[in-house]
Amino acid sequence: METDRNRFRLPVGIALGLVFSLLLVVICGIIISYMASADRRIAGRLLDEQALAVLKGNEATLKQFFQKQEQFLRSIAVHASASGEQFGDADLAPYLRLLPDGAMLELGQTGLSETPGDEKPIVAWAPVRYKEGFSTAVLVAELGLGDTRSLFAFYPQPVFAGIADQMSWEGRQKVFLLESRDKAIVVEGVPENDFASRPQSPLPDLADLKNTPLHLIWKDQQQAHNMGGEVDGRVFPGERGMFTAIFSKVDEGPAEGWIVGTLYQADQFGAALDQTRIVLYAAIVALFVGALLSFMVGRMLGRPLRRLAHSAAELRQLNFEAAERLPRSRLAELDDVNQAFNGSVGALNAFARYVPRQLVSRLIEEGMTSARNIELREMTIVFADLAGFTGLASHLSAEETASYLNGYFETVSDAIAESQGTIDKFLGDGVMAFWGAPSDQPDHAAMAIKAVKSLAERINQSPDIDLRVRIGVHTGKVVVGDIGTSSRMNYTVIGDAVNVAARLQEYGKQVDPDAKVIALASAQTMAHLPEGASTTSLGPVQLRGRDDPLSVFRIA
Repeated sequence: METDRNRFRLPVGIALGLVFSLLLVVICGIIISYMASADRRIAGRLLDEQALAVLKGNEATLKQFFQKQEQFLRSIAVHASASGEQFGDADLAPYLRLLPDGAMLELGQTGLSETPGDEKPIVAWAPVRYKEGFSTAVLVAELGLGDTRSLFAFYPQPVFAGIADQMSWEGRQKVFLLESRDKAIVVEGVPENDFASRPQSPLPDLADLKNTPLHLIWKDQQQAHNMGGEVDGRVFPGERGMFTAIFSKVDEGPAEGWIVGTLYQADQFGAALDQTRIVLYAAIVALFVGALLSFMVGRMLGRPLRRLAHSAAELRQLNFEAAERLPRSRLAELDDVNQAFNGSVGALNAFARYVPRQLVSRLIEEGMTSARNIELREMTIVFADLAGFTGLASHLSAEETASYLNGYFETVSDAIAESQGTIDKFLGDGVMAFWGAPSDQPDHAAMAIKAVKSLAERINQSPDIDLRVRIGVHTGKVVVGDIGTSSRMNYTVIGDAVNVAARLQEYGKQVDPDAKVIALASAQTMAHLPEGASTTSLGPVQLRGRDDPLSVFRIA
C-alpha cells in the first residue's frame, strides 16, 4: 500500500501536453523527414539535370564554332578552285575580316594527301602548339587547296576565351577549357598574359594559374572529393571557401579529349539544396512551436482536472469548506463532471452534520474503512452531562432549547477536538467521547484529562449561572470498532469501562451537587498520569451497579 502511494504519478496536464506534443512530433516528423528526403532527391536530380544541360550547352557551343570554321575554310577552298587562277595571299584579305578576332589565315605547302575531286575537302586540326608571332598558343586548321598548297588557319587563346564568354549564362559561374587535366586553354577570369606561350610549353600548367581557385581542383586535400550522381565533378576547398567544378570530356571532333567545365562557389551550385535545407529548418522550427503550443493546450485542458483533484483531496479530508466549487466548462463531459462534483460536495456537506467528521477523517487516514473493523483496546472514556437541564428546558421554547444545547455541545466539542478526542455520540444533554482509537494514542489518559480541564475552564468562565456540568473519566479495556448492521454502522466503544465512566459522571451529583463543574476520574485513569498531577482523592467509592468499590479522584 505504501509503495503504491509513493509511486511517481504524472500530472494530467503535463501528461496531456506530452501526449499531444509527442504525437505532433512523431506524425509531423515522419512527414517532414519524408518530404525532406524527397525534396533532396528532387533537388539533387534537378542539379544533375541542370549541370548536364550546362555542359551539353557548352559542348554544343564549342562544336558549333568548329563546324562554322570548317564551313568557312571550305568556302575559301571552293572559291580558290573555281577561280582557275593561282590563289595568293592577296586573295585572302577579304576573308580575314570574317575570322574571329585574333585569328589568322596563311598559305603554305601542304602536308596532306590529295582529296578526290568528288569528295568534300577535309579540314585537319592539329593539337594546340606554339607559333612565332602569337603571344599565346594556337590551334591550327589545315585545308588542302589541290595544288600542293594548303590553307592554314590559326586560332590563338583569345579566340577560345571569346567562346567561353558565349558559354557563360550566369555571372556566378566561370567556364574553363582544358586540353588535358593539367593543361589550361581558357579559364574565365584569368588574364591573357597568364597564358603566354613558350616553345617548350605552349599551354600553361593548370596548377600554375594562381589567379583562379581551379588550380586546386586536383590537389589531394581535406574536404576535397569527387561528386556523385550522373555528372562528373569535384568539390574542393579554395582560399575563399568551397568550390564545385562540373566538367565533361569531349569525345569527338577537333576538340576530342578536351575538358569543358564550369566552376561555381559550392553554396551557389547547391542553392536548390540550400533552399530545401531552409524549408526543412523552417519546418522543424514550426514543428517545435506546434509542439510547444500542443503542450500548452494540454496543460490548459489539464487545469480543470487539477482543480477537480484539489477539491477532491479536500473532500477526502472532509474539509468541505475548502473544497472549491468547480466552474462551468465549455467541454460537455467536463461540465457534467464539475456539476456532479459540486452536487456531491453539497450533499456530503449536509450529510457530514450527522456523522462525526473527525472520526471518519481519522478512519480514512488510518486505512480503517473496511466493514467489521473491531478490536480490543485500552482506552479512556469520558462522559459529560448538563446538570439540571430538564428543569431549565421546561422554561424554554423548542427553539431556545435547541439553541442552548447547540451552544453547550459546541463548547464541549471544541475542547475534545483540541485534545484529539473522538465524540462517540450525543445522549440527550450528554456527550460521550473517547481517546485511544482509531489512531494509536499511548497517552490517551493524559489527553482526556487535558480535554476535561480545558472544558472545565471554559464552563467556569461562562457567564451563564445556570450552566452546570458533571464529567466522568475512566480508563480500561473496551471493544472498539464498527458496530451495527450492513445498512447502518457506528464506530463506537462498548464494555465495562464505558459503564464505569457513565457511573462516575452520575456520582458527581452526590459529591458536589451545586458545583458549576465537577469532574471525577478513576484510579485507573490517574495511574496513566505523570506524578504530581493536581487532584483530590475521594477514596474508595461504591458506584451504582458495581460490586467492588472504586478509587475516585476529583480533577475539576
